[in-house]
Amino acid sequence: MLKMIDEPERFRDSEMIRQFQPEDAAACCGMLRACLERDSSYSPALLQAIRNSETPESMIERSALFYVAVYESEGGILGVAGLDMNEIRILYVSPGHQGKGIGRLLLEHIIDMVPRALFSDIIVYSSKQAVGFYKTCGFLDKGPFTIDVGGEPLQTVFMALSLPANPYL
Repeated sequence: MLKMIDEPERFRDSEMIRQFQPEDAAACCGMLRACLERDSSYSPALLQAIRNSETPESMIERSALFYVAVYESEGGILGVAGLDMNEIRILYVSPGHQGKGIGRLLLEHIIDMVPRALFSDIIVYSSKQAVGFYKTCGFLDKGPFTIDVGGEPLQTVFMALSLPANPYL
């Protein structure tokens, strides 16, 4: 199970998680693309299909469809996460800031947003590169899953984490 961090330890004065704003779109899109470029499992054709589909405009559209949050510091936007009911739709941390706990903080934040009256777990279609992160956070590997991105196959791993019951129900 994912261990929640006490609130006072979460952020320094200059850092916070907040809801995505349209002016964050270019930074989030650039970060997402930088993360994908580092994944050697993606073919050039798949990377191009993703580049074509991931634009600042698509980030703004996405934020209208489901909850998107950003991790912001003095250095700008360092992470982005999105949740659609109980499905993690995006979770990326700037390549230069990975391994510093930002992804875990974003994950904890969006887990808190899952409507527990409706869902007992949270799911993600993880890139192969992120499987270790999700396993460390308590997610279980439920098997491979292929997603079509602009006619190109994207190999993912379907993963799930059981959520604690809502104590108020």
